[in-house]
Amino acid sequence: MRVATRELVRERILAAAIELASTAEWNSIRMVDIAERAGVSRRTVFNEFESKSGVLEAMAWHNTSRYLEGVAARLAEHGADPVAAVTAVTEFVLTTIAADPLAHAVLNAPPGTPDDLLALATTRSAPFIEAATQLNIAFAQEHWSRLIRVDVDVPFVAESLVRLLFSHMLRPSGPPERIARSFGQLVQALLTSSDPPRTE
Repeated sequence: MRVATRELVRERILAAAIELASTAEWNSIRMVDIAERAGVSRRTVFNEFESKSGVLEAMAWHNTSRYLEGVAARLAEHGADPVAAVTAVTEFVLTTIAADPLAHAVLNAPPGTPDDLLALATTRSAPFIEAATQLNIAFAQEHWSRLIRVDVDVPFVAESLVRLLFSHMLRPSGPPERIARSFGQLVQALLTSSDPPRTE
């Protein structure tokens, strides 16, 4: 019961922080602001997350889970077609990121932004990239083993595509639908061909 209550408190604090991040710059938000919006004490916020940086990272993981659910749904929807699947995933991620206030704060951080915000897009981005990569590898190995050329290093290609997508999240080179089509073309060139498919 106590664990469940604590989880509810954490969720309320995260929801409050996300709401604040959608209406104000992250560097202007204080722990006391988050506490007041969540209806808890400032000490409670510190007990749960230790620091504002801890709140930010928890928010990032919360959003990442939502993105991964969306990615998994689009992979499943196009399970028999790697090109269509990656195209759909790319457009979903880039479109969702563009409307996400926290992502906007992280990816468009101006000079002088606190280190914790910048780190999520740079030095602390590895766990998020790894989570997305592992999801893609698992799906590809389960559903596309007969569609992918035998000479393809699937883990390397999956990680490279995730890193490339992350780069476009930081600095998109065009509208999501155009980038998505290009990702689909890249997947077609990298993974598939007219050669005999993989055999079990």
